[in-house]
Amino acid sequence: MSDFIVPRPEMALRIADMLVPDPILGSLSGLFLAAPRRTGKSTFLRRDLAPLLRQRGKTVLYVDLWADRSVDPAKLIADCIKASIEEHAAPIQRFRKSLPVDKLGALGFSISFKTPAEFSGTPSDAMQLLVAATGQDVVLIVDEAQQTLETKAGLDAMFALKAARDAVNQGQGEHRLYLIMTGSHRDKLAALVYDQKSPFFGAHVRDFPPLGREYSIAIAERINGNLAEHLHIGVDEMDRAFDILGRKPEMLLDCLRALVLVEGRGPDALEDIVMRKKAEVEAARRAEILSLSKLQQALLRMLAADGQAFSPFAAASRERLRAANGGRAPAQGAIQKALEVLREKGFVWRPGYGAYALENAEIAGALTEA
Repeated sequence: MSDFIVPRPEMALRIADMLVPDPILGSLSGLFLAAPRRTGKSTFLRRDLAPLLRQRGKTVLYVDLWADRSVDPAKLIADCIKASIEEHAAPIQRFRKSLPVDKLGALGFSISFKTPAEFSGTPSDAMQLLVAATGQDVVLIVDEAQQTLETKAGLDAMFALKAARDAVNQGQGEHRLYLIMTGSHRDKLAALVYDQKSPFFGAHVRDFPPLGREYSIAIAERINGNLAEHLHIGVDEMDRAFDILGRKPEMLLDCLRALVLVEGRGPDALEDIVMRKKAEVEAARRAEILSLSKLQQALLRMLAADGQAFSPFAAASRERLRAANGGRAPAQGAIQKALEVLREKGFVWRPGYGAYALENAEIAGALTEA
């Protein structure tokens, strides 16, 4: 059951249908999709969306920026593009004489390697070359795209991809470059789009729908095959359990594995296991929050309330923090130190250029109960 996958063909069709040049229904500016971690987003991208796009005659590139967090996101993107260039070496070799590409080194980010096509250039050059040489639309899927904001090279890569998008889509060719960027937290992904310094300023972040009732139906059928008929779990009961666990497949599967070891394995037993699991996770989060100083807790609450407008060093913010600091407005240095502790403990995420966001969406819920 550890590899239990439920296809989502309707969702894949819905997203694929948006990758068209239509100025109203299409998404030439890019699709930015946010969903919490462990809700099946990456599995959907790899197993449902990418195969469908290839069936429709598109060249698809996929890179997960959490595949190796010790590697600069820019390198992961470069390696993905390099692999695609090598995969399409034959058409590129035929085409390259009509599209000479020099190593420009634009934006401080370039790719340089030897293949049968012997390409050297920027990511923008490479994406334009792929579109022209393959004679197909190209779709680049960047999973956990907000990671690019943590390094200068990563941010440069995003600007280079925007340049590639504009060069291809504003050109005279009939094929297009589509960018799909996903993130595990809406505010974190929004850092790519929300102000004029952001690489994709003006784009819109959408919530990616979680796994729905179809997953509950499939998992109920699977587990009931191992239970006596009088212990079968109904779809409504399974779906309620799934909802309690935040629509996270791994957590539900953990509970179902625990159910196998329980006598009287019916719906009541599942509900008890699910509620204990939920309580354990919430208690662990509350304990982590309560271990923080009053100033650190206050900063977390302010960040959760203010979102992208969070401005911790402003005079008004310091006044809001007075009660958590012994009745005195905290100094900017104290605020900075508290934020650094929150980053080190995994509560706060800060992209390279200085904005802040909660590390994950669950923290906001835990704050209301701590």
